[in-house]
Amino acid sequence: MPVVLARVDSRLIHGVVVTDWFGKLSPKRYMVIDDEISKDESLKATMRMAKPSGTGMSIIDTDKAIHNFKNGNYDTQRVFVLVKDPATLIKLIDAGVEIPKVDVGIIFMGEGKTKVSSYVAMGPDDVQKLKTIQSKGVPVVLQYIPNDPEEPIERYYDKVK
Repeated sequence: MPVVLARVDSRLIHGVVVTDWFGKLSPKRYMVIDDEISKDESLKATMRMAKPSGTGMSIIDTDKAIHNFKNGNYDTQRVFVLVKDPATLIKLIDAGVEIPKVDVGIIFMGEGKTKVSSYVAMGPDDVQKLKTIQSKGVPVVLQYIPNDPEEPIERYYDKVK
């Protein structure tokens, strides 16, 4: 299984992801899966500059990610998947991509969202998507950095209004 962790993170590539999580996971590839960002060459170039030396980075749309996983393109790699929206992970799982665990790291505040932890705000839609992922047998935890304890995401569902 090439995916070592999938993370929901509104910031996608940033210091914590390329330092702390790199040390914990030792990924060979960072994979940002986002249908909009995959079209923005300037932003993609900026993100690639942040990756640790010796690692690969893919910034691709959901369909291409599914195609590449199905073709075995990453079978010999340790892939750290990063998405902004849990809906992307549902599409991957439904297409047969094995996701061993989902970490909710950062979800920005927005309309209809309630701050549930220092770095995570969720709305009813987010809760439903995360419950869908869990219903498919994939554990979902909240953990900002690897040294933080993993917390079951369902502890936070009741805080959403």
